[in-house]
Amino acid sequence: MIRFVKYIVFITLVLSLAQGNSVLAQNPTYSFKSSVTADSILIGDQVDLIIEASVPQSYMVQFPLFADTLIAGIEVLGQPTIDTITKKSGEKDFIYRIRITSFDEGYYRIPPFRLPFTDGAMHDTAQTSPIWFLVNTLPPDSTVATIYDIKHPLAEPLTFAEVAPWVGGALLLAALIALLVYIIIKRKKGEPVFFNLKPAEPPHVVALRKLEHMKLHKLWNTENPKEFQSHLTDIIRTYIEGRFAVPAMEQTTYETIRSLKKTKQLEARLLEKLQDTLALADLTKFAKFTPDASENLASLEFGFTFVNDTKIVEEEVNEGDPKAEGTKAAEVDELPVEPAKNSAK
Repeated sequence: MIRFVKYIVFITLVLSLAQGNSVLAQNPTYSFKSSVTADSILIGDQVDLIIEASVPQSYMVQFPLFADTLIAGIEVLGQPTIDTITKKSGEKDFIYRIRITSFDEGYYRIPPFRLPFTDGAMHDTAQTSPIWFLVNTLPPDSTVATIYDIKHPLAEPLTFAEVAPWVGGALLLAALIALLVYIIIKRKKGEPVFFNLKPAEPPHVVALRKLEHMKLHKLWNTENPKEFQSHLTDIIRTYIEGRFAVPAMEQTTYETIRSLKKTKQLEARLLEKLQDTLALADLTKFAKFTPDASENLASLEFGFTFVNDTKIVEEEVNEGDPKAEGTKAAEVDELPVEPAKNSAK
């Protein structure tokens, strides 16, 4: 009887186990877990956060998305990667991996991750376990017994090379200021700034010197009368500008004579002879007229006559003369004028 009961119990247990295995085969198994490649790191080190999911082949798992922070104090570096491994047993493993780091010392708790999964018909959500994560600061230097404050910069004596640019700049600035003050004072007094300017020569002195040069070198006896007449009239017109303030170099012969008449400083005979001399030069320069040497010489001699008859002569005065006290005079000797000749040699 006892043996029969034992036999019945054995048969019942075998049937129960067989039924249990059948249930397990009909209900698929799932596995979800999360971890880090190191439980503790130094500040600034990097580790991988790994989430593993094992599900049947027909199932899909939705993993979390992160911006740049996992939790407060833990930063996310880059984008996650997901690897898929298919097993012969009919299951499929998903391995989710993302790189993290921290720059704040402390003991962190990474909360559980909720992972939705589905086979298209059935929807469910799994949850992983929390992760404890330690971030250590840099260890102190064991060779240093005492921590000291930051040292201040050492005081070094100034060298000549360091001081020279500042001293030179200050001296240069002082020299420029002194020069500016000197120039302003000179300008206010009407004095030359750096050196005394040579007083300008009177117009008649310049004109007579140039005319004498033409006469000395016998430029009137030339094969190019146009050049001679141009040079001669330039001397006369320049003298007229300096003596009578008439812009003769820019005026025609007619305009020059008219301007001189308005000054009422010339005799009629000089104006008439001046007009003839300038007209002859105009014919030579513009009308291709060729005067002979005697006409050129006559024009040159008139140049001497015109300048000597119209120049301003400062009379010499005695120092004891009360009317001339405080004044100076310059005596200008007339240059000799050769008489006109009938023919050129």
